[in-house]
Amino acid sequence: VDRMLDSASKLRKEVEELEAKLERKEDSASEKSTISPIKTVCTSLPDSQWTLTYRFASEPPLKDDSKSDNEKPRQYYSGRVTLLFKPDGYTDLIQHEPTGGGENVVDIEKFWGWDEEVSSEDELAYMNWAANIQLPKSDPHNPNDTMRFYLQARIDTDERSKEISLSEGTVTVKKDVEPPGGFWGIFNGGGILAQFRYVGNFVAKPTQAS
Repeated sequence: VDRMLDSASKLRKEVEELEAKLERKEDSASEKSTISPIKTVCTSLPDSQWTLTYRFASEPPLKDDSKSDNEKPRQYYSGRVTLLFKPDGYTDLIQHEPTGGGENVVDIEKFWGWDEEVSSEDELAYMNWAANIQLPKSDPHNPNDTMRFYLQARIDTDERSKEISLSEGTVTVKKDVEPPGGFWGIFNGGGILAQFRYVGNFVAKPTQAS
């Protein structure tokens, strides 16, 4: 468990560093312009537009100390994606800017509908949606595969200004497990036990308010 938490903390820090690096580039470009950037404030999720800076792999880290000499390395993908959360619950992909180049980038085929829900565990509001993403042939675990990745972020609302922010963005994949249960995120569908496993993080910022 400690190993998984360390991996998640390291990956979250890498996403934040990537976001800061991209922001510095934007600030440098804006300094050359006579127009000062204006902060976008979102007070309603429907019909709002957000930019996500992401970093994820196609496979979760091994649990505990189960590392072996035959373990394949995980290849991480990073970049930015701009989304429109439509009032009807659908999600439109506006723009995708992967970092790096060549064949070591992912192709986002589709984003599925978004939804808000209150967690029964901490009674906080969360936003959930998913994406079909095609991996490059260089991926060591799932070359050329199209996989479904699940995204979740906590919805924080300022009590005074009503400004909404999406925090603690995580990326997970669904993995089959053998009974008995006992894992977090387990559900039973059609007699198959599965769990959501952590593979990455994202930072979300509004770029167009509703």
